[in-house]
Amino acid sequence: MLPCQKDCAAYCEGCHKNCARWRELQQRQREDQRRKKEYLRRANEACRMSLHLCWQAGGYIKCL
Repeated sequence: MLPCQKDCAAYCEGCHKNCARWRELQQRQREDQRRKKEYLRRANEACRMSLHLCWQAGGYIKCL
């Protein structure tokens, strides 16, 4: 079920294929996804660098 199906007064079967509101929603979702991926990429890089620096200093991570 499409999210606009409940809220859009102009909804009809297949109308999302050429609906400007639907395209805007899709674009916002793509941007949110892109921002989340970038955040995770940066967090992963920061974590990797921290672990690498710890390893270089002769430290280790003790497993519990």
